[in-house]
Amino acid sequence: MRTNLFRRLQILAIAIISMLSLSSCIIVDDPDYPSTGYDRDLTGMWELSHINGYRVSGYEVNWLDFYGDGWGKYYYYSGHSTYELPYEYYCEYDFDNWLYIHYADGTYAEMMYWFNHNYTQLYLEWYDRGERITYTYQYCNDPYWAPSVLKYDDTRSADIDFGYRPGVKPLEIQ
Repeated sequence: MRTNLFRRLQILAIAIISMLSLSSCIIVDDPDYPSTGYDRDLTGMWELSHINGYRVSGYEVNWLDFYGDGWGKYYYYSGHSTYELPYEYYCEYDFDNWLYIHYADGTYAEMMYWFNHNYTQLYLEWYDRGERITYTYQYCNDPYWAPSVLKYDDTRSADIDFGYRPGVKPLEIQ
């Protein structure tokens, strides 16, 4: 009886330790980035719904599609046309969760991120000239606008409006 109880306690302890050690993060095995990875909770399509608490609509709306493996696409309107821009991303975990996005046009973004209690809203926050900017995205499996097949040209043309891309740092003009 005593051996059976001891055995059950061992199994329970192993189960609890296993559950506590599970994380939604896939760690990237890179010595230069020891606490980085791809957060599985980001995976999927996210639609911009608010900027600093104010609702966005129409051509202000954009989408972030995280594939879960460090790649994704940003979908946006420019005028009456729709575009997509591929990106690479990774997450860093310290006291806060940080998201780093490197867009195919050479721009990049770095921002804190977190979710609401049931992971249906994604919050992205960064500072621009001392002002805190917060974007709220809603998880959407089926966006009301089908993302475009129109690809972004590999140019850095100033006449293309990139919409409200989150946290983008300006291109360095050479």
